[in-house]
Amino acid sequence: MKLPKMEVADKAIKFLKFPVFFIFFAFLTLYVSYNLNDADYFFHTKSGEYIVNHKTIPQKDIFSFSKAGEPWTNHEWFYQIIIYLLYKNWGVNGFFFLLTFVFCLSFFILTIFILKTEWMFGFPLIYYGLHLAIVRFTLRPDNFSLLFFILFLMPFVFKKKNLLFVLPLIQVFWVNIHGFFFLGPVVLLLYLLLAKIRNKEIDKSFYNTVKIIFALTLFACFLNPQPLETIKYPLKILKDIVYGNQKIFYSYIQELQTPFSDFKANRLLFGLLIFSFTCLGFFKKLNLFYVGLAIALAVFSLNSLRNMYFFVPVAIVIFADRYQYIKDCLMKRVLREGGFYLVKAFFIVMAIIFSVNMLQQITKLSRRGVAMVTQDKKIGVEHSFFNVDPNKNPKDMLDFIKDHKLPERMFNTFNIGAHMIFNFFPQRKVFIDGRAEFYGPDFFRSYIQVIEGNESALQHAIKKYGLEGFIMCYYADAPSPAIKQINGKGFKCVYFGWDGIIFVSDNFIEKNPSLKNFVVDFSSIEVGKFDLIKDVKLKTPYIKSYLNKAKVLYYLGYYGKSKEYLNEIVKLYPNNDEAYLLLARIYYREKDYEKSFMNCRDSLFFDPSVGSAHELLAKIYIKTGAIADARREAEKYKVDFNKFLEETNNEKF
Repeated sequence: MKLPKMEVADKAIKFLKFPVFFIFFAFLTLYVSYNLNDADYFFHTKSGEYIVNHKTIPQKDIFSFSKAGEPWTNHEWFYQIIIYLLYKNWGVNGFFFLLTFVFCLSFFILTIFILKTEWMFGFPLIYYGLHLAIVRFTLRPDNFSLLFFILFLMPFVFKKKNLLFVLPLIQVFWVNIHGFFFLGPVVLLLYLLLAKIRNKEIDKSFYNTVKIIFALTLFACFLNPQPLETIKYPLKILKDIVYGNQKIFYSYIQELQTPFSDFKANRLLFGLLIFSFTCLGFFKKLNLFYVGLAIALAVFSLNSLRNMYFFVPVAIVIFADRYQYIKDCLMKRVLREGGFYLVKAFFIVMAIIFSVNMLQQITKLSRRGVAMVTQDKKIGVEHSFFNVDPNKNPKDMLDFIKDHKLPERMFNTFNIGAHMIFNFFPQRKVFIDGRAEFYGPDFFRSYIQVIEGNESALQHAIKKYGLEGFIMCYYADAPSPAIKQINGKGFKCVYFGWDGIIFVSDNFIEKNPSLKNFVVDFSSIEVGKFDLIKDVKLKTPYIKSYLNKAKVLYYLGYYGKSKEYLNEIVKLYPNNDEAYLLLARIYYREKDYEKSFMNCRDSLFFDPSVGSAHELLAKIYIKTGAIADARREAEKYKVDFNKFLEETNNEKF
């Protein structure tokens, strides 16, 4: 029998969940409103526009000149129509409305799952799940897959047979929206294979209904414009993963790298994995369906960074299923009633702390803006609320392309392909865009060789594709070493900005004399100087533009100008290890080994983990005769020191 005070406490605890979850969803909604920072939606919007206007779904490539006319399976066509119509009617705001709807609905359903338990125990799980998913709060069809996956789990969480009948309809949408549609049938198949094992109390009516729904769901997978090609897509991806054909993508596309690539940054996923399998360790009356689900989605989530957040609903579903049994075990063997109330109090305090933390982040988000160095070398602040992230939008470069006559066949970097399609298709087609799987590993490998400055790969690409120019965007990546191979070798720079650099062939410039006025003389570039008192004050700018320009000038051999940019960076950010390392490289090439050593030391002070800085330090030691010190630095990274010594002594600049 509960004491009156405990009854009052229980009522207070039940009431507390309302403000806690209100803050949770306020944080989620506001965070989504600042996060339109992925470029793929530009491509999807233009593709949707084409489909709506032409009333046909292209089955061959229409967006590139490098792969023009080659077969293309567009398994995201329905999603593209949705975001095009939203953009047509509501502009960028339509994107945010869709993004908010998908994530709020997904986490609302997960919250309902949590409320099957005592909410304070489940809240940390959904809180950490939210922070794991935050990195994917971008406008991608993957997020529809997350929502559909959660909807497929609902019948099993609530054990409601009626919910099963909605799944084939969901599958029809899923197969036409995103390539992860295979997850739906996988959930049903796992249940059919595993639910009966060690389970004598299984609901036979529910089980038999799942059989029917599984068949209907498989049939739904064929209800799309290219059924055979769509079905083959996940099988092809699986085959490529098994045979290692996807390695080139995993190496160079960040979202395709595995969570093991940065264990510390992805610790939330590993925490959820450990928690889930710990819950499954309470194996009495365990439905093996949840074991199969955990293993299958663990493998899927560990395959790449973009898949990590698919394990969040699995962790919550497992906890909701095992909670009562775990509670009974702990109450009987460990806690007793008094101890249980102490644990409950601890989790309530934790929920309050998490809520306060989210409130603090909400107040910071409301003041969020980006200070940037503008083209006229002034500092401006742009907001990013319901807006495209200004650091991820190469607006100045796109304006230059739009305002000037440039060659039709121009090489472009991977990260600007979607922007170019959105702004210039069909008048201008791209060399490459974000459809890495369409272009294939061989094409992508050749592209990477060009980007990395391979002379023969560059000349082969120029000849094969008839390239008359290069659009090298670096708003998201570092400037390409290929810039050194391009400049002055039949090509001239006509645009040099914070977001990229454009080269056009000498022949094209001769035929279009107006471009001569834009040819860049790197030796006479004016570097904007910051006045720390007048200009900066409380709005220290984002200086990646200066760092990018410094790297370009370094590649081209304009060391003096590069140092001017770098000195402005360390004036603003005295802890910028990249600036110090680049200064060290420049002084090393100028054979000023003392200054090179000082800057290399400063770089390692702020980030001791940078292997290239240790390598440069070893070279400095060799040049100054400190061979023992050089050997110590080189051997940290398990290099052949004798070979390294020979290469350093023979290097020429």
